[in-house]
Order: sequence, then structure tokens, then C-alpha cells
Amino acid sequence: MVPTTDNSTDRRCLYDVTRKSLCEFQLKIPYNIRCGGCSHGWLILVEESFEVTLFNPFSGKAIHLPPLKRLVFEKRYRDEFNEMSALPHLQMVEYEKLMREECDEEEIEYVPNLDEIDLEGHNQEEEESEGEIEQVEGDADFKAERLHQSDYSIVRGVLSSDPDVNMNDYVLMVIYGSQERLAFIKSGDKHWTYIDKNVCGFFKSTYSKCMVFPDRGLWHWKDIICSNGLFYVLDHLGVLLSCDVSSNLKLKRFTELDTDTLHRNSRHKTYLVESPEGDLLRVIKIGDDEDDSMTTIGFMIYKLVDSLENPKWSKVNSLGDVSLFLGGNHSTSVRASDFTGCQPNSIFFCDDYFQYYYLHGGPTDIGVCDLQDGTIRRHYSLHPSQKLMPPPLWILPKFVCNDVSS
Repeated sequence: MVPTTDNSTDRRCLYDVTRKSLCEFQLKIPYNIRCGGCSHGWLILVEESFEVTLFNPFSGKAIHLPPLKRLVFEKRYRDEFNEMSALPHLQMVEYEKLMREECDEEEIEYVPNLDEIDLEGHNQEEEESEGEIEQVEGDADFKAERLHQSDYSIVRGVLSSDPDVNMNDYVLMVIYGSQERLAFIKSGDKHWTYIDKNVCGFFKSTYSKCMVFPDRGLWHWKDIICSNGLFYVLDHLGVLLSCDVSSNLKLKRFTELDTDTLHRNSRHKTYLVESPEGDLLRVIKIGDDEDDSMTTIGFMIYKLVDSLENPKWSKVNSLGDVSLFLGGNHSTSVRASDFTGCQPNSIFFCDDYFQYYYLHGGPTDIGVCDLQDGTIRRHYSLHPSQKLMPPPLWILPKFVCNDVSS
């Protein structure tokens, strides 16, 4: 799904990757904001009030969900930080405590993201070159305009099932906020359930073998899928959890920290995909760290093996007849032979380095990687006038969603 050629704010085009062309018809979408995800054909949208809307662009149906109150806290904290900092320390602590209580926020200490420090504990942000800092400041208005908008507050969202099929029995799970935490809501719920140390007692044990983050807890998740009634979430250290939300919340850790594939470059992205055969795949998109182009230069793929006794990630060199579609959407796999013109053994990707859009004139890293020879080619390019438009993402038409799930 891409902007229209006339940059309409209430319509979108579909780009057919098998034909390498825009479809003639357009989708009417009355939300000119970035989608926090696309799952089962439904777009996941966050409004300025942090209320979440599920919108089906094919039928025009909309489902309005309650606001994520912890996103309200993040915005208030950011907006009022200077004022709070001017208070005496005890008053500042009490003010923040009250704000947290009002927004149903947990009591946590700030722990740097792995992207911000190396394994020796050096802060990478403090070691940025002056040239890079000047480049960021040169377009600071664009950065503030895009990254502090509510539509960037949900990183990923996945539905357990199609609300059109199970209107009274679906669950939406999201990765939200600057700390990339987890929350879910069931159909009919009035409030979100936040997955944190207060509800699962899983805080300090999760990363006990990680010297850098002994108390990192349930933060910095990168992708979600739903399979056989369970949600699975993955971080970029290779830790995989299952989340059973059918009754009381139950979490189970499947894998430990994967030191063999540990990557700490902020230009790498991690995805979790279920193959057509039901295998769980961990995919790492490798970004070029030699310059500021934010260009994808390759992928690493791992399959979860020995899932019952000793689960671990095993490297995969070929996908065979399978194609993956990765980006800001529900990570998806299809059998290429089911779609005329679909390139097998390939990964189609959209630009989801949204924290760098302000440096490079919007999303530009859109392409397909042929895993047989490792070549990458671009299959769609946005016009410079579209840099402020909602970025492209993959969407499966409704009949395709049903075919893939069956």
C-alpha cells in the first residue's frame, strides 16, 4: 500500500509486486497517518488521543478501541520534562509518581537500549561524530514533526484472528512506546492489559545471562506473530517468548540470549515470521553501517529447532518456494508458486527505519532480496514530494488473507 500519484490524504494505491505496477483502483482511507501495523487485512491506527482504531480498507469497517494510557504518560513526561526538572527533587519524584498512577504506568528505571551502548558499556550516542549531529539538527523540525506524532507510538500490532470472522473473539497485541513494551486487548475489553513485571513476575529472570541488562525486563521487543492460539514475541537478542492470553496471562521463554548472532547495530532489524509449514523464522535485516544511507545490504535467517526439548536458532540458507514480506506490517510468508509472478526464495521489504526518515527524505529502502545469490534490487520508489506521506507497508487483500491462514 503506497501513496497515490496525486498525494491524496484520504486515498491510497496498491502496488502489485508481481506485476511491478500500480493497481488501477484506490482504497479510501480517512486517516492520513502512519499505520502501526497491518494484520489480517486490517490497518492498526493510533490517533492523537492515543485511541487505537482497527480499519479495514477493503470494507470500510472501523473498530474503535480504548486509548493506550501509557502512551499518554510518555507524551506528558516528554512535554513536561523541563518543568519537572526545575522542581526540588522530592517534589519531582512525587509529581512523576502521581503522573504514573494516573496513566496506569509501572515503576521502572531507565535502562539504555542495546542500540545505545556497546558490550563494554560505552554510550554510543555520546560518541557520535559532530558531522552526524549537525546533520540531525539540520532537519530537526522534520524529526520532531514525524517521530513525536502518535502514529509512530505503536511499533507493531498483530491480531489473533480476523474480526470479520470472530467479532467477539479476537485479541490485538502491540509493541508500543519508546521502550517497545507489550500490551494486548481482547474484543469487548474497556482497558488494555500491559505485560510487565507487575503482572507476570518475569522481570529479572528473563535476561539473567546478559551482563549488560540484568534487569532489562520485558522491554525492547521487535516483532509479534500469533500461531495456534498463542502469541510469540521476539527481541533482537534472539529471546523468544510465548504469551497465552486465553485466560490468565501465561508467559514461557523458549530461547536464551543468542550470543552467536548478537547484533547491536541500530541499522539491523529483527522480524519473526511463521512459514507456510508452521516453522518459526527469525530474520535479521542487515543495514549498511558504513554510511548514512540506511540501505539494506542483506539478511540472516534462522529457524527454531528442537522446540520441545532444547529450542535454539539454526541458520537457514534457502527458503525454497517461500517468499517473505517484511516491514511495518504483520510479518508474512507465502508460497511463491501460489501467486503468478511472485519471486521464490526471496524477501520483499519496506523501509521501517522510521527513526531515520527525517535524514533521508522519507522512506527510501524498499526492495527485494534474492537469497539464491544475495542480490538486492529496488522495486518501488517514492517521489520526493511524498516524504511526509504515510510510509508504504505490505497488505494482503482479504481473500488472500483467508487463503494464507487456511
